[in-house]
Amino acid sequence: MEWITQNYSLIIAIIGVAVYFFISGKKSVSNYLLYAVSLAETELGSGTGRLKLVQVYSDFVAKYPILSKIIPFAVFSAWVDAALDEMRHLIRTNGKIKAVIEGEE
Repeated sequence: MEWITQNYSLIIAIIGVAVYFFISGKKSVSNYLLYAVSLAETELGSGTGRLKLVQVYSDFVAKYPILSKIIPFAVFSAWVDAALDEMRHLIRTNGKIKAVIEGEE
């Protein structure tokens, strides 16, 4: 207990750095998943949800091997759902993105 009180500022700094890396890492993963689901949608088209999920998961495991061992598949699937929601929003609000993803360009 004495060690904790003597190194309080060091402990706070380590926690701060860990939180920073967690937040920036999560943003990196969410950006990657947006890209991966968009690519899967472009390659496989609509109506192939399960195949797209498998493709995105395979790509995720290759890109983030350590994280893929830590994150349960249910959590990963929820992240993919969030990326899909964002992709659908982008398709609705940006004609160029819609054209690229739907193969019109």
